[in-house]
Amino acid sequence: MKQIFILALVMLLPQFASAQTDKKVNAIREKYAHAQSVAKYKDTDEWMEHGAHFLTMKSQVNYAGAGNVGEDIEVILTLGNYESDDFNRVKPLLVRQSTTRSTKVYREMLFDEDTSRLIFCYQRVGTDGYDIEELRYYFDNGKLIMSSPKYTGSSYTLSPSQVLKSADALKQMIKNYNDFAN
Repeated sequence: MKQIFILALVMLLPQFASAQTDKKVNAIREKYAHAQSVAKYKDTDEWMEHGAHFLTMKSQVNYAGAGNVGEDIEVILTLGNYESDDFNRVKPLLVRQSTTRSTKVYREMLFDEDTSRLIFCYQRVGTDGYDIEELRYYFDNGKLIMSSPKYTGSSYTLSPSQVLKSADALKQMIKNYNDFAN
């Protein structure tokens, strides 16, 4: 009887883990939809009442070997909670990054509004209207919980660990911005 129970437990455990992952992925998709709804207020008169705060960066660098590389980065920010220590300090919500060189790389990173942890990254690589590769990463507490499709080591898309490092660098930049602005 004990062996049957253990066998049943071993067989059900992966299904339970998969259901938990699906639940987390669905919650991330809802947060992504919310972030996109906030972002649509950029450059409108209603931006402030919808919490659509933006930080944009543009660069054009001619790298040796890589040639001319353009970067457009748009960071949609959210304000800290009125009752917390981070009141009047901005936190990243959604990052949209376009890199143009021989190929075009588009990347989005979604951060949890409460914890400021990276929870999602979308990457698309293409040339002149043709998508070569698309990749989606879902994170929970700094750990990759799903990759669609699996990362295979592309030279243009970032690995999950590289995405997490980029997210940390961005959060440090926002922290520095807060320290400078306040």
